[in-house]
Amino acid sequence: MSMSQVAPKRRPGQGGLLVLLLVLLPLGLFVLPTSVLLMVGLLPTVVAWIVDRDSEKSAALTVGAMNLCGIAPYVILLWQGGHSMERAMRFLADPSTWLVMYGAAAVGWVIYFLVPQFVAAGIAMRNESRIRTLEAQRATLVAEWGTAILGKDAEAAEPQGLLEGQGGADAPAAQPVQTTPAPATRPPADRDGVRPDAAPAPRP
Repeated sequence: MSMSQVAPKRRPGQGGLLVLLLVLLPLGLFVLPTSVLLMVGLLPTVVAWIVDRDSEKSAALTVGAMNLCGIAPYVILLWQGGHSMERAMRFLADPSTWLVMYGAAAVGWVIYFLVPQFVAAGIAMRNESRIRTLEAQRATLVAEWGTAILGKDAEAAEPQGLLEGQGGADAPAAQPVQTTPAPATRPPADRDGVRPDAAPAPRP
């Protein structure tokens, strides 16, 4: 099979995006003032979608949600005031409109960067508190039942200093170590083979 006969793989979601564009384009022409306002106001969301490398598009979703919150009041005012292109251009000519729409998108970026850090810090603090509680419970069990409940090689696996001070008055006293005296060494013999500590031979 030649390379020219291999069909290029389509990315997942391309078909759905094409269908969405085919539906939104006629609708956008029907409500053109709202479409113009949305296209200008949602530029931060488009940028977030492009720069976000995450497959779940977390940044684009967060920024887009806040961006829509900033645009929604002006879309409502546009529909209440007659839904004309002149009124839409009047909104876009007001600097406060840009400040609200893009400021809301900036809040979305702040949420995207800061909230995960706060959540991770909270989880880490909770885990450390749980570890301290479990260590205190284990120390209580060791004080009541001894290190045998820790299993094989308990003392080798036990952290340094955990069992210190757990004995108290109920702990058995340490047994003294009995040592055996070393055997006495005898002095070496002289040149004639006679040891200095040997008894003298009886004379005839």
